Amino acid sequence: MKTDDIILRFFRDDIAGNVILDTDGSILYEDEKAAAILKGKTNWQAACPPVREGQKDETWDLICHGSGKSYMVATSTFTEDGRMLQIHHLTDTSMYTGLYREISNYSQELKTEKERDEMTGLYNKGKLMEMKRGLFSKQKPIAVFYMDINNLKITNDTYGHEAGDALIKKAADSLKKIEARNVMPFRVGGDEFVTVAIHVNREEAEKIKGKWEAALAELNQQDDGIECVIACGFAFGEENFVPEELFAEADRRMYDDKKSKKQTEKSREELT
Repeated sequence: MKTDDIILRFFRDDIAGNVILDTDGSILYEDEKAAAILKGKTNWQAACPPVREGQKDETWDLICHGSGKSYMVATSTFTEDGRMLQIHHLTDTSMYTGLYREISNYSQELKTEKERDEMTGLYNKGKLMEMKRGLFSKQKPIAVFYMDINNLKITNDTYGHEAGDALIKKAADSLKKIEARNVMPFRVGGDEFVTVAIHVNREEAEKIKGKWEAALAELNQQDDGIECVIACGFAFGEENFVPEELFAEADRRMYDDKKSKKQTEKSREELT
């Protein structure tokens, strides 16, 4: 709904009624809309402010129990024939409550799109950078896993990008098996992933790594003809560590593991 439409509706439809009271609370005037509202069960008696001189657009909430409707009431006083009277303008706020909820949901969707990788659904590199500057720089202890898919380029060149995408998704699916409130996987590049675990000791971190390896092995047993081999480097920080150095250490160890896995693959090929 456009802003102009909302404004027009506000003046045409959403002013739900007008009520005028005298000093003892007796209703001197009420239009049809206000009368219909006040026939129901409301909090009018408890919430309506007492008449006093100088009131001007004093706002309060009128709740209509059972209908789900709510109204913002603007209360003012004026003098007529020497009498001080109180006028209430009732405005239906139900529409705006729903509109605010829709805007909030949309904002959350935009935030999710901004921090999630479209292909895999994992957190993206931007989110990792944000958390490295914030949460991860303050946590002790912390475990960092750098991961890289082996032979993605060869797969793309030999079997096509659909096969390469399948490798990436399989890698992401293996990481989702270990995802938890304190275990956060990220896709930071085409074939690169980072997983960070906080509030874990070294033994627990090793178990997380073992659980991930088992999940990847199980996924590789599926009959899709694509084996996903992932190099992994692991670094653990307990006390007095520099976060950037810890991430760099995990990255270096990942490259060492990649070389080792490639050498193993080469040896197997030579044997066959």
